[in-house]
Amino acid sequence: MPEVEITRDGAVLTITLNRPDVLNALNRAVHSGIAAGLEEAKDPAVRAVVITGAGRGFCVGQDLQEFSAGAGDVAQNLRDNYHRNVLAIRALEKPVIAAVNGAAAGAGMSLALACDARIAADSASFVPAFIKIGLVPDSGGTWLVRRLLGAARAFEWLTTGRRVDAEEARAWGLVNEVVPADELPRRAQEVAELFAAMPTRAVWHTKRLLDAAEDTSFEQQLELEARTQSELTRTPDFTEGVAAFLEKRDAQFTGADVDWPHPIRLVVNDDLRRWRLTVALRWLLAWPHLTVLTLWTYLAVPVAIVNWAIALVRGRPSAGIHAWMTRFVRYQAHVNAYVYLIADPYPSFRGWQGTYPVDLAVAAVQNQARWKTAFRILLVLPAYVLATVLGYVLLAVAFLGGFFALATGRYPRGFRDLSAYCIRYQAQTYAYLLLLTDRYPTLASGSAYQFERGTQ
Repeated sequence: MPEVEITRDGAVLTITLNRPDVLNALNRAVHSGIAAGLEEAKDPAVRAVVITGAGRGFCVGQDLQEFSAGAGDVAQNLRDNYHRNVLAIRALEKPVIAAVNGAAAGAGMSLALACDARIAADSASFVPAFIKIGLVPDSGGTWLVRRLLGAARAFEWLTTGRRVDAEEARAWGLVNEVVPADELPRRAQEVAELFAAMPTRAVWHTKRLLDAAEDTSFEQQLELEARTQSELTRTPDFTEGVAAFLEKRDAQFTGADVDWPHPIRLVVNDDLRRWRLTVALRWLLAWPHLTVLTLWTYLAVPVAIVNWAIALVRGRPSAGIHAWMTRFVRYQAHVNAYVYLIADPYPSFRGWQGTYPVDLAVAAVQNQARWKTAFRILLVLPAYVLATVLGYVLLAVAFLGGFFALATGRYPRGFRDLSAYCIRYQAQTYAYLLLLTDRYPTLASGSAYQFERGTQ
């Protein structure tokens, strides 16, 4: 049996951790299964996700049997396995509900808390078990618990590691609801179906805004809300919601997104502030990333050839290669954004969504016309020439904007937006070449999908 089961019921996708004999302890196969489920959940037909466990446990964290031959590089294991899934949950553009059917301990507790809502069986419990073996919480546990409970209670709980049962967890605000254990699957499905019937884009942006509120000022949050509201008025669900209100009937939301000019979109969430020292040393600091990007590019060539053959035979690229190539193109956008001063933080080396102020939104894998696949290299040439020209524009703009940033500690908004436009077109070109989409790159500026904060 698979160690993670992925099932669908209507618009609800359920990810079930399926190692009941070890209380669904996490190993590499489980991490991969969760990642596959979250990738499948990007399908527009999925409008809500449930994560739960088989048997009498939700998840008790790391399977220590996997460490029997030595812990290895623990930090890298966290980055490669744990981080990608909790980040994917937070970045997933639809609600994720944890149906906590039993013990949620260690990283299993963090997994539950990373979800947007938690429904607990009366037999459930939450145990921050790290302190018992001389470790600190990981997988975002410190951030998530502090966010839910506040600093004082979070410190007391995480440093004592005591077990909190379902009723106490509800009293604390860790879970939204407690139900009898035999009713949990039905109730979790009901709640998921409730969310699935809502305007999915509005639910997602509420999730995004609540996360942003952790580190924005009130004025910045007002600006984010204004820009988000403006975007949502372009969705079909807004039109339906207003019509239903005026006609005094129940709205029939579809969750459809804005009809963007292109399925590859750039997300810009930058405050224009620049640290002068890193501006002066930007190319030197970026050298490790440029080296990794070069090596990744060489590796991408044979992978792209294999994917091209698959797409010709099946009329659809490989979902696994699509996910890998998405990370490659997104990482390229992160690195270019850093090099050309479009954002200030140092990027990670992973290419995961939601980890950098200049990010790339990529549509899920879809069928593609075989004739476009067969002639892709010829078709992409005009766009590739233009993308190369825009590379020189990027260099010139960064050179001039760098002097401004050194003098003022801020980057000109017009320069930032022009550079973002160039990177967006380049990303669409690479995505077209690598079969992430068969939509040709567009010059329409509306395809730059931007949420900006602190730009006043």
